[in-house]
Amino acid sequence: LIQPPLLREHRLYQADWLLRFYGFTAEEIATGTKAGHLDLELDPKLAWAIQHRGLFPLDVNRASRELLLRVPGFGTRTVDRIIVARRNSCLRYDGLVRIGANMNKARPFIMAPGWSPGRLIDNVDLRARFASPAEQLRLL
Repeated sequence: LIQPPLLREHRLYQADWLLRFYGFTAEEIATGTKAGHLDLELDPKLAWAIQHRGLFPLDVNRASRELLLRVPGFGTRTVDRIIVARRNSCLRYDGLVRIGANMNKARPFIMAPGWSPGRLIDNVDLRARFASPAEQLRLL
């Protein structure tokens, strides 16, 4: 038997995490996969978000916990911190940075005072923005 690539194992682990803690269903994770295989270039949550661009951008001050959990770059702890922080005041972009959200991934998928993605979510090369760059092959 040939051992599967570590990246594939990691993607399966991420998909399992989405099922158990983020409220995703197996059908949601499998939509858009190539012949039933997870995308090795993007994590499953990011791949799902790119395929469902119509749901985004989300207003972090109004969105439900379930929807915030679907934003790439937001984990369970980050979402819980967002919910606590927005009870007291309007949460701004710099507040999300202080909370510890991965804004490199979340930026196209959210709206907050001080940040609007503009047409970033509609960008044709959104997937390419997150995919790892092509690797130069060696000739010798």
